[in-house]
Amino acid sequence: MIFKTLLIVFMSSSLGTFSQASSLIRATLKPQQSIILDTVLNEISGLAVTEQYFWGVNDSGGKAKLYSFDKENGKLAQAVTINNALNIDWEDLAQDKDFIYIGDTGNNFAIRQSIDIYKVSKPALEALAKKNSSAGLKINSQKLTLKYADKQNILPQRKHNFDSEALVAVEDQLWLFSKNRQDYRTKLYLLDKNLIEQRVSPAASFAVQGLITAADYNTDTKQLLLLGYSKSSGFNGNFIWQLNIVDQLPDWRSAKRFALKPDAQWESIKWLTNQQFMLAAEKSPRGKQTLSIFNLP
Repeated sequence: MIFKTLLIVFMSSSLGTFSQASSLIRATLKPQQSIILDTVLNEISGLAVTEQYFWGVNDSGGKAKLYSFDKENGKLAQAVTINNALNIDWEDLAQDKDFIYIGDTGNNFAIRQSIDIYKVSKPALEALAKKNSSAGLKINSQKLTLKYADKQNILPQRKHNFDSEALVAVEDQLWLFSKNRQDYRTKLYLLDKNLIEQRVSPAASFAVQGLITAADYNTDTKQLLLLGYSKSSGFNGNFIWQLNIVDQLPDWRSAKRFALKPDAQWESIKWLTNQQFMLAAEKSPRGKQTLSIFNLP
């Protein structure tokens, strides 16, 4: 199977404003292979990878659990409860060699005055996964709490720039990208992986021409993928941006934009190889909860 073949090769302060993003679509990418995930993951909103499993989380008030599933057929393997954690709106997973980071960063109506990231030991999670049991598995976490320095409003808003759904580990930092419902840009916040309480300001703003829902970084090629959609509702016009990281910031001069088909509620992205990535989609009127592999041209 393609999934099995691909996974063998996967081992593994001022605000700068950039407006060079081109709306030119380089190509339309379609899945090379897709599998349907267990219904437990019908609101999957983040992806991570360990030696044995893929991992996902659900968003919007789901259980405070990490779910492992088979890399080849998507069959659910385990549900691991995250101690000392609350799923208000888990939106993405990031990872480095030591930790998996759970982004409780959703803020649909800009009501939340702080957001959280839960830090889980990756070696401890891998050891737990080897127990091959789905009964009562638990793991500890450490909570990092963030406040936006540029957020003043405390009243509910429908169109605003303080929802964030894309979290990614880039070298020694965490990067958080906002989902701007007001101006369809994205702000980049640079986060400390270890600081318990942080007040963060945007380091840059990018004209992504849509709403960003996920991100992932390739440490080998130093390239970033941003996943999003072009309309304010309906998950139409799905796209990714592929761009280089230069001097510890995205180099928008290198950015390439690709359309994705079929339209779906794509919420998660993860590099597999230097030319391949996978996406996970929530269950929606457009289809079931799905994991798909795409090739870059």
